[in-house]
Amino acid sequence: MKGNLEEELLYAEAREVMRRLLDAGHEAYIVGGSVRDRLLGRPIGDIDIATSALPEQVTALFRRVVPTGLAHGTVTVVTAHYTYEVTTFRKESAYEDHRRPEEVEFIGDLEEDLRRRDFTINAMALDIEGRLRDPFGGRDDLERRLIRCVGDPETRFREDALRMLRGVRFASLLGGRIAKSTWRALLRQRETLRYVAMERVRDELWKLTAGSDPARGWAMLARSGLLRYAKEPLGALAGPAPDGWPRLLCALGAVDGPELRFAALLLGLAAGEAEAKRIVQALRFSGAQQDAVLGVLRAEERLAAGGEAALAGPGGERAWRRAYAEALYACGEDALRGWHACRTALAGVPEERLAPFLRDGEAWLQRIAVRRLPDIALTGGDLLQAAERPAGPWLREALEAAWLAVALGDVPNERDALRKYVEKEWNKE
Repeated sequence: MKGNLEEELLYAEAREVMRRLLDAGHEAYIVGGSVRDRLLGRPIGDIDIATSALPEQVTALFRRVVPTGLAHGTVTVVTAHYTYEVTTFRKESAYEDHRRPEEVEFIGDLEEDLRRRDFTINAMALDIEGRLRDPFGGRDDLERRLIRCVGDPETRFREDALRMLRGVRFASLLGGRIAKSTWRALLRQRETLRYVAMERVRDELWKLTAGSDPARGWAMLARSGLLRYAKEPLGALAGPAPDGWPRLLCALGAVDGPELRFAALLLGLAAGEAEAKRIVQALRFSGAQQDAVLGVLRAEERLAAGGEAALAGPGGERAWRRAYAEALYACGEDALRGWHACRTALAGVPEERLAPFLRDGEAWLQRIAVRRLPDIALTGGDLLQAAERPAGPWLREALEAAWLAVALGDVPNERDALRKYVEKEWNKE
């Protein structure tokens, strides 16, 4: 209910903006993604308005206006609760580097303004009464879940190469398909993707991967070979579809969140941590995004190394539990749980060196009493006081040994017991 009330207020204030423009003798329409999403019954987060008024005329009508894109006819009108991008009807021409228009001409015709947009499902408008203006058949395409360019698709993609990725994302979002003519144009123009900044590529891939049907979008990307033409190499993400590709795609929907879905994709493509790091850096992932994705890959490599050691030596289950605890300490609980989620989703027959971790790891994790070094009931100060020696690398090593002993259940998590354990280990040395 709260969401509905917020959306009603969003539309109410949009109509106030439109009414003021109309009362001043200008045209005004809601345009863009909010029209599409309203027809789909999806939540609306923001509303854009197109008008025949020039930017200076819009600015004169409202008390609070931010000149966010005057060169392209856009100002942001600030109302009591929301902000609205209000853009003058325009034509665009002479696109620079297949991305940005060099020339913008302000016009007074809504249909001509809609004609410059990428896809028919984004080239619709609503008037203040909620009546639909749909000169290019966007509503029919929306009902058919069809992604089709407005006008000549090769022209649209030459103008702005990012539209190719947007088309794939919209097809994934709608659970639909790309029109044959638009798909053929994408294949012919895919080399122009090299003109698109990697940050913009990241944004589209992130939204696609976070969507309700990421498998559909990634299947289209693999089939098109589009990512091979990105400005920077994307390694395994841009390669041909490997064996087991359908199973890998199905796994994407079985884990939650784009971070884990990217991690599952990279695991399934057998990208090691080093290659995964190059890919996420090429895509300009944020520090937090990199940590979440690479943590899972790091856990995989740590567990694989621990599994090989357990297979090679004696020790039985304890050797496996020790390797698992060491991976927990090195990578953190979130990474380890993420690894379990991704590997479970990927299914298939696990490698021998990973099989015990998949089978028993989550049960072991439940029994581990400590997750991080600060969780143990012993501090560096305690050890310095007991040892009467200066701090050095030994201190960290002693605390880590104490942590592992608690994690494996060898020592209770009590200060005196841990001090005695550490002193005993020193005496052995």
